Amino acid sequence: MAGTGTAHLRDPAATLLQVENLVVEFPIGHRGEAVHAVSGVSLDLAEGETLGVVGESGSGKSTTGRAIMQLPAPTAGSVRFDGAELTALQGESLRRLRPQMQMIFQDPISSLNPRRRVRDIVREGLDIWGVGDQASRDAKVQEVFNAVGIDPSDGERRPHEFSGGQC
Repeated sequence: MAGTGTAHLRDPAATLLQVENLVVEFPIGHRGEAVHAVSGVSLDLAEGETLGVVGESGSGKSTTGRAIMQLPAPTAGSVRFDGAELTALQGESLRRLRPQMQMIFQDPISSLNPRRRVRDIVREGLDIWGVGDQASRDAKVQEVFNAVGIDPSDGERRPHEFSGGQC
């Protein structure tokens, strides 16, 4: 559920992500002025749910997603993920929690390195975090390709060879 205010939010015990009264402001000038990019957004997600944020260009969709991920931290509000208050975390504790979260940006093609093979891009997070051994990482990448309906042999291709939806 999403909206302004908090009356519509479910019990925090029933949700994986709960955002309350999220505010993001960017300071401008020297007189304490600010651009109000996001004002009072509240939402919650239970495990397995997907949230799509829709709005006009410049309405704060990406800024809302980035603030939830603490990239940068919001000006005000609460962001709880699996019981942890993200706005209270920093440094290593926040870094350790981020692999459990995912944000898909509006333009997925610009997120993909055009010089790398898609298989390597998908495996990169597993490599960075040292998940399993090489064989188990390769198996996981193949499992992911199968789960989204992409032939694992297509992993040898580069991002520009995929459709927008595949990216």
